[in-house]
Amino acid sequence: MNWRNITLTTAVLGSLAVPAATARAANSASALQRFTPLYMAGGTLTETQAVTIAKEYSFIAEQDDAVPAYVGQMHAANPNLRLLVYINGSYDTSTNGTTYPSTWYAQDIHGKKIFSTQFHNWLMLPTANWNTEVGVLCTQELKRSGYDGCFLDSLGEAPLDPGYVDSPPVNPNTGKVFTSQAWIADEANTVAATQKVSKLVVPNGLGNGQKFANTEPILAASGTGMAELWLRVNNWPVNRFPSSTDWLQDVDMLVTAASKRQVILTVTKLWVNASTTQQNQWHAFTEASFLLGTDGKSAYCFTTSQTQPGLSLDTPYDHAAIGTPTGAMSNSGNLHKRTFTNGIAAVNPGTSAVTIQLGGTYINLAGKSVSSETLAPDTADIFVK
Repeated sequence: MNWRNITLTTAVLGSLAVPAATARAANSASALQRFTPLYMAGGTLTETQAVTIAKEYSFIAEQDDAVPAYVGQMHAANPNLRLLVYINGSYDTSTNGTTYPSTWYAQDIHGKKIFSTQFHNWLMLPTANWNTEVGVLCTQELKRSGYDGCFLDSLGEAPLDPGYVDSPPVNPNTGKVFTSQAWIADEANTVAATQKVSKLVVPNGLGNGQKFANTEPILAASGTGMAELWLRVNNWPVNRFPSSTDWLQDVDMLVTAASKRQVILTVTKLWVNASTTQQNQWHAFTEASFLLGTDGKSAYCFTTSQTQPGLSLDTPYDHAAIGTPTGAMSNSGNLHKRTFTNGIAAVNPGTSAVTIQLGGTYINLAGKSVSSETLAPDTADIFVK
């Protein structure tokens, strides 16, 4: 089935049954900026699909052939849209791994080329030759597509994780397997080299808050980056939530980025079977968590499947008119909250229920008028005036 040809009714309604009473933030200032990595779905969009999606997002990462005919229409629909063209920033995607000179490829301890076990792409050494080549690819793709910037996929620590590639890469300077610090430093040079040809470069490689201490140089190199494992790994069981410690690290990476005027595009993948109630729980949990950390420059993505409807899911949850932050996140035990010009975001990442007193009447994500609410463990809500 070609998901690109399904009408956007499916994308708009998605599989989440949420009340229409939740206020939309279409033309008002909001900390809830959104991002979609549509490149994950593949295929192309119709003009109607492209324009509809453009209206809803601050950032869209796409393949070069997906919407080039509609770039003007998309920008007219949303002048603030930043459209990113997809480039694999770490791998030769050819079948045999023979596109480039052999010395450009990463090698294992036995001198063999290395490939990713899932995608069978060939890992490159992030040295000067490859860094220059990525800049060339960025220039070519921008010219071909007419997009606004380059999205560099597949950076980060994954090649050092067991099983992601068939064998870990060896640092030619030491003769030993790369340390995380050395690998990330070299990849940061890839990003910096690409930024010489494009002011907007978005590397995918931050991972999540637990990895951020190591991967932050990638963000520093461009000022914008993607965290693809934010709050969950895509194949986790639906009832597995992050620990309070891990949850706080994911929120704090947004706080750290904001303090340095950097932008993080978070992605949470719920790519497992889930009931409507479970999807709603994850959607609210991740969205409210995002709001606790963002300064209004970063962008949020909640996706339910590797399809165009799943990657451009649009529900009333995504238009909670909460406004902009009036202060930093605060907490009392398990209750973490933050106030905004038009509402409150609250999250309970703990193991026991907590009750929030709102100090007035608000509308929650379920469309109900409330002045207080009890949040069960691993739940959250957003309250608007």
